[in-house]
Amino acid sequence: MNHEKLPAKGDLLIVDDNPNNLRLLATMLVAQGYKVRKAINGQLALNVTKTARPELILLDINMPEINGFEVCKQLKADPQTSEIPIIFLSALHEAEDKVKAFEVGGSDYITKPFQFPEVLARVENQLARQNLQIKLQEQARKLALQNQILQQEIEERKRVEAEIRFLLTTSKAIGNSPDFHAALEVTLRQVCEIINWDFGEAWIPNERRGILESSRGWYGLNPSLEIFRQKSEKLTFAPNVGLPGRIWSSQQPEWLEDVSNVSKKVCVRSQIAKKVGLKATFGVPIIVDNLVLAIIVFYKQNPLKSEPRLVELVQAVAEQLGSLIQRKKAEAAILEVNQELQRIANIDGLTGVANRRKFEDYLHSEWRRMFREKSPLSLVFCDVDFFKNYNDTYGHLAGDDCLKKVARAIENNLKKPGNLVARYGGEEFAVILSNTDAEAAVCIAENIRLSVENLKIIHQQSPVSKYVTLSLGVVSKIPTLDFNSSALVALADEVLYQAKKQGRNRVVQKKLLGNDSQNREK
Repeated sequence: MNHEKLPAKGDLLIVDDNPNNLRLLATMLVAQGYKVRKAINGQLALNVTKTARPELILLDINMPEINGFEVCKQLKADPQTSEIPIIFLSALHEAEDKVKAFEVGGSDYITKPFQFPEVLARVENQLARQNLQIKLQEQARKLALQNQILQQEIEERKRVEAEIRFLLTTSKAIGNSPDFHAALEVTLRQVCEIINWDFGEAWIPNERRGILESSRGWYGLNPSLEIFRQKSEKLTFAPNVGLPGRIWSSQQPEWLEDVSNVSKKVCVRSQIAKKVGLKATFGVPIIVDNLVLAIIVFYKQNPLKSEPRLVELVQAVAEQLGSLIQRKKAEAAILEVNQELQRIANIDGLTGVANRRKFEDYLHSEWRRMFREKSPLSLVFCDVDFFKNYNDTYGHLAGDDCLKKVARAIENNLKKPGNLVARYGGEEFAVILSNTDAEAAVCIAENIRLSVENLKIIHQQSPVSKYVTLSLGVVSKIPTLDFNSSALVALADEVLYQAKKQGRNRVVQKKLLGNDSQNREK
């Protein structure tokens, strides 16, 4: 049977000029599972330690040539061995010898003749402390790395936040501008002030003439740049001519580190820029639907290498400007469409009252409001009696006209703000009565029933009346946490069913107050 060799508990070096001490200590420690190396003098100990670093050294003090104190000093002076714990072995009993042992860097002290349990305990203690120290150092290293990463993240977050503030500030200014030219002017000012550049201008394509012309909007940090502006506004640029012309043709941004050192072909105004002290420049196109609407160009009074991040930021602003134009063109149409969509979304196309979607949204809202106010909310479900028979007898057009009249009759009984009638589906209507108790709700429901009956819409196929009539179910409740609006709807539908079951053309009520319920049938 093969036995796997267990890993050593620790790598120890014993240094003593007495062979008997070496042999005895080595034998005892090996028996305890330690890997042990031996050295009979200080110089050999120094050489062995540099060759293979032990985890712990047991070091005799009184040795010829180099004593233990000197060996310890040299080991502690070397960064490669300074962290090795050293336990001194000595027959010296004087306190000053022990003090010196600790002064030169010793970790512990064992007096000869030594007792092996003491030696073993002190060895284990030092190795445990060393392992703990290694773990603490590793944790400190990890924490330092985490702190470094965190600091980088903080710096990155600050940079991103600054960029977001820049975009938000500029976007807000653009959004408040009445037209494109005003937006251009405010953009040039905002960008220059925020990114700390000195001059901003814009060039607008004249499609008829095929050239770029200077925009009336511009920004200059100081009055001396007025000269550059005056010289520039008289210029025009053809495609691929000068910085604006190249950007116009390529539809891509471009950066020049120092215009004072480039040819006139690269920068038409290089000499004028040099006179007023403008150096670095870059330009960005404003593009909508693959069409360049303008070129915005910025200058700084010192050379600067390309900053892609800055260009990206200004490109984002250019996109905002492009969006402004699209927005202004579409705003009126969108407003009109939205209004129509809102109307369609909330109104029943046949009767003109609220539809089921509006009913559900409004009920949810009013239920929460009544909960806050601790006030009652009543719900009335109405169903036109034997409406299928009416449709079959008089036709769908007459049926549609009947529903319109019924809807108007119901609506005419709702005078209180906050009340709502909705077509719930088919011939069924629902009425929300906010801040209305059970007694008032029943009264309103009865008035609705009478109003519809008084329309005197002939219904020869109705078993309950010669006119069109309604069955109505009424529920009332002060909202509570354990009862939601969906439960109220289900209950109202159930009470409506009871009204039909009892013979139709009537009002049936179920009153709920707090957690109590009460049935009434009328």
